[in-house]
Amino acid sequence: MRRLGYVAGSLFLLLYAAPVAAVVVIDNLSVRPNPVHLTRDNPAELEVEVAVRDRGMTRILGCQLALDFGDGTPDLVQQFMDGGPRKATVKHVYRKPGIYNVHVHGATTGRERACEGEKRVQVIVVGESEGGGSEVAREAATLTLCPQGWSLIPGSQNGPRFKCRPDKPLMKIECQGGTKYIEQDGLIGCQ
Repeated sequence: MRRLGYVAGSLFLLLYAAPVAAVVVIDNLSVRPNPVHLTRDNPAELEVEVAVRDRGMTRILGCQLALDFGDGTPDLVQQFMDGGPRKATVKHVYRKPGIYNVHVHGATTGRERACEGEKRVQVIVVGESEGGGSEVAREAATLTLCPQGWSLIPGSQNGPRFKCRPDKPLMKIECQGGTKYIEQDGLIGCQ
């Protein structure tokens, strides 16, 4: 009889406790087109694609995230269902030229599981040029030169000259062998 209780307890741990260790992480955030052009006749509409992936168990879990478009509009909550697709594409319209930071992060609005992690991407909305071109249009020309995963260092732009720095990683490095994670002066590592 004890053996049956032991087996039942082990099965409970395997079936119900193990999924707690499984995590769904935000894997990618992309926008297109970027830069996007705004005219009097056409609003600046772009597609935002978010992808998630499972980490840990191979069970396909769902999660919930929020998209902040950086323009003051309410966050858009996106649900990924258990066993469902791992990508979602939404459209968003910007009404004014400018440089916006799109941010996606896990969100819970009820009993739903939040996606883990966050991603950011910069969106450039270029308005119609009035005479010699707008300041946003001029800045957009150099901002797009920074590769993906890098951002323009504010104040470093001087005509065609500018500097980029790598974006912070979304998750800390898991250090091994008794070392600790460090982050200082723009460098990260284990020490």
